[in-house]
Amino acid sequence: MGMAASQARLLSITARLTDNENSGQSLSYSKIRLADQTEEVNNDYLEALKATKLTVLTGFNGSEEVYTDISYGLMTGYNTVATGTQYIVTDKKGKILVTDKQAKAFEEGNGDFNRFLAALGYSQTDITIKNNSTTATDQDKAKAYQQIHEAWDQYLTSVGLHIGEDEEHGLDFGYTSFSTTPFDGYPTYTVTDLTTGEKTTKALNYEGTTQEQRELYDYAAALTEAYYGTSNSGNALKTADNQDNAGYINYLKNIFQKMASAGYYTEDDEQKTIKDNSWFEEGLRNGDLQLEYYSAVDQKFVSTSIDSDSSIQEVTDEREIALIEQEYQMKLDDLEQKDNKFDLELRKLDTEHSALQTEYDSIKNVIDKNVESSFKTFS
Repeated sequence: MGMAASQARLLSITARLTDNENSGQSLSYSKIRLADQTEEVNNDYLEALKATKLTVLTGFNGSEEVYTDISYGLMTGYNTVATGTQYIVTDKKGKILVTDKQAKAFEEGNGDFNRFLAALGYSQTDITIKNNSTTATDQDKAKAYQQIHEAWDQYLTSVGLHIGEDEEHGLDFGYTSFSTTPFDGYPTYTVTDLTTGEKTTKALNYEGTTQEQRELYDYAAALTEAYYGTSNSGNALKTADNQDNAGYINYLKNIFQKMASAGYYTEDDEQKTIKDNSWFEEGLRNGDLQLEYYSAVDQKFVSTSIDSDSSIQEVTDEREIALIEQEYQMKLDDLEQKDNKFDLELRKLDTEHSALQTEYDSIKNVIDKNVESSFKTFS
């Protein structure tokens, strides 16, 4: 090989050695970054192993408590929590979060509890017969008649009204309905002149100012509508003579009163956030959603929290951890494959570098000898 060719070859090998070393250095940096990623994955995995979820006490298996993953429906449902406690969910301003069905019933009722109940398929009446029934006995009708009178007497007394107390007048209650829609009529009272027999009928409007007076009026109105009303609401609706219905009606009453006093809101049905358990749990954790329970002592809803409420328990989320472990293993496998690929490429570069270095040393030795020989010739 001539001097010029040897020098050209030496320059080529030098360039390849430089490229080889740069590639090796780049791969080494990649392996360092890979090690950092592996450490980050490990740290994320260890942190994720702390994953927990909120559960609610929903029953007992013998003496063992049974907990179920928390959800809006479970937390606010009727007798869904094992303690029998009624819960509601509010926003930071205290407005109650309700279902679309409850919101629609409230709006249809326009502030009337009886109409609210009717829209949901219930009536607080415990009278199951009508005055024009052909199957009810006179005794049953008399009992219902007396029950209606006593209910109205309680309401009238509470607001200081004494309609028909004059001994010359009789007093009767009734229901004038102008529509087949439940509760679209008006409770009435009729005063009868016992001397002339003349009857005067007037609407019996609500004239109270307290919650107790409102409840007395609504109950008396429900009895009257069920017994005298021309609509079929008294029989078609689920009534309070059934104990299960009575409990649920009381549950709805508490919700209605909270809606009336604090306001209410719903979540978008299309997004179905109210059915999204992860959204609900996150809202409870970050404080966007608040919990209240009904206190029989205070006769109202009072605040509670996921940390202090004995019906709520935070536990390790085994299902989430299983998913985390699966994802962790997939990431580790991917990192290991990349690491093995880098190792293989580094070994190839080492082999190439060794071969190039050997050839470089050989050619350089030839060039050095040629140079030395040339110096001897010209000296």
